[in-house]
Amino acid sequence: MLNTPIPRDLCPVHREIAYGWRDNHYSPWNPSEWPGGSHIMDSRTSHAERGADWDRKNLQQIELTIGCCRSGRSPQCTPSHRSPASTKEQTLPDAAAPALGQSDHVPAPGAERWDLRLARTALAGSDLPAHDPTRPAAGYSVAPDGQGVCVTWSRSGALSLPRAGTAACGQWDEALERIEAALIGSSAFTEVQRSRYRVSARAVMPQTAQTTARMRRVGALDTFRRAVRFDGHPPGRIGGMLTLATSGSSPDSFWIVTDAEGTEAGRASGGYQAAAELLTHHYGLPMPLSLIDEGRPR
Repeated sequence: MLNTPIPRDLCPVHREIAYGWRDNHYSPWNPSEWPGGSHIMDSRTSHAERGADWDRKNLQQIELTIGCCRSGRSPQCTPSHRSPASTKEQTLPDAAAPALGQSDHVPAPGAERWDLRLARTALAGSDLPAHDPTRPAAGYSVAPDGQGVCVTWSRSGALSLPRAGTAACGQWDEALERIEAALIGSSAFTEVQRSRYRVSARAVMPQTAQTTARMRRVGALDTFRRAVRFDGHPPGRIGGMLTLATSGSSPDSFWIVTDAEGTEAGRASGGYQAAAELLTHHYGLPMPLSLIDEGRPR
């Protein structure tokens, strides 16, 4: 059960959302998959494991809510409220903003996230090979880790840690050290942390928005639907729809995000900003995102 303190500098709306996620407890008397609704569970999963999984995912939603409020870009914030910048969202001057691997990217549904491409660009200078699933050779793999990225190292396609004291273990540690050094040396990542199995980090955010999205209400007032288009891209090809799954603000409310083709890109909690950011990541567009609410069409 989470007892994470909720920062006092959040606006009233985001503070209430954060408390809702903190109080979203797993119940062993009414077990279900997070965040609820499905009662089909693997009987081999214990209540303790399921509860820990709920806590981990609820904590991710709390961090997402805090990030939305502290970004200063969330339309849910009280207009007069201004939250200090989060220490987890450090900024770079525009001249130093990481543009590696971004200028040549062509947005497409299911594209790799911008910070993952940035990590691959940074790792290109490490002289380490990327993992090739078609070959049983050592290499690194880059994957999303919540709002950050994680880089794992595998040997001959295996992720298992080699036995301590062996040459393979030394090579494993050296590879992770070089991955860590490459991310730090790129100056494009912060909070770089290395464990025995992986290296995790967060991309440093530019000070100005790299992508602008415009949102309009569509349909009847009680349908809670928003059409999203991105500046500089044809709305019929790059855009989508946000649909609220439940009415009203509650821990059980979430947005169903679909792309321009009508394919579901994912589901998000935390308001319009979080849902629009999910759609932005779906097309591989760079962050941060500026979301403009244009209301209803006249």
